[in-house]
Amino acid sequence: MELEFEDHYVIAVIALLWGLCFCRNILDSFSTLVRLADSCIESNLCCLKSLVECYNSSRFGEVLRQSTVLFCFFQPAIFCAIFVFNKSRVLPPASSVVLHNVQLNSSSIPYRHANLSHVLQVEVVQWNLIEIDYLLIVMPFAVLVSTTSLLWVHCINIRDITDSTTWDAQMPESVFFYETMYYIELWAMNLSFIAVAASERSILEIHYAAMALSGMLIFSVSQAKFDAEQSTVQHTISLLVTLCYFCILVPLWLEMVQTKCIVALAMAVTHAFILLILSTVHSMARGNFQASWILLVRITCTVTACLAHMCVYASGRNDKC
Repeated sequence: MELEFEDHYVIAVIALLWGLCFCRNILDSFSTLVRLADSCIESNLCCLKSLVECYNSSRFGEVLRQSTVLFCFFQPAIFCAIFVFNKSRVLPPASSVVLHNVQLNSSSIPYRHANLSHVLQVEVVQWNLIEIDYLLIVMPFAVLVSTTSLLWVHCINIRDITDSTTWDAQMPESVFFYETMYYIELWAMNLSFIAVAASERSILEIHYAAMALSGMLIFSVSQAKFDAEQSTVQHTISLLVTLCYFCILVPLWLEMVQTKCIVALAMAVTHAFILLILSTVHSMARGNFQASWILLVRITCTVTACLAHMCVYASGRNDKC
């Protein structure tokens, strides 16, 4: 069985983004970039001194923020553009993930019986191989990145998140909706990374690994809002969650990762780095970090994950395995 990303999906993605483009946040991002570019052009950019002044001014930070917003928002469109570009090449690189579903003949399984004098051979009744296009694996993550970028920009525009806002349990309701969508984004990120790094494994293995890892990660991320003072019970729960992390990650990276594939190993290392940063920073926050730092860490990890997927998809996964 083969699941491919077809051309009409591109039209659907572009139509979705076109509708979202009428949101005021995206239009504001475009207009801000245009105004900032115009102000820099009025300066003598050929002069090194003017370049340094433009870099050191607060406008540079605004340009970086707006560019990041647009990069995150247009993630589905960027992947579709890579899809169209790859199809136009003479030798398009192939990128896919192979999963399987095995069913055994229960009558041939050698259960231990008192009168059993020989070992029965297990027979495989059905072996279904499913080759999934890389874009179908990563597109849910790209769509959720686009959605969460709109939500955190909205929180900033309505002043629910400012430079002086503390990331604690007293955050406004709008931040709650952003948090909920971000948790779903974490699940989609884990699913995409695990599927790419653990190709040729069972569908259920990928599913359960992604769900278990997402549950542990969401617990760690949610701790950023809680007070630093903890009871003995809370410390015990945190310790148990850390042990669960190891119980999930050890078999994931030792048994499931496709070690013969350089791309799978690279994606597994990138995934581990992102999980380490997210878990460590949010566990250290404990209601004391500013919201700007939490958003910076989250957006940096999201952009890193997006760039990793873009590089693999553009260069071709299958040729490296």
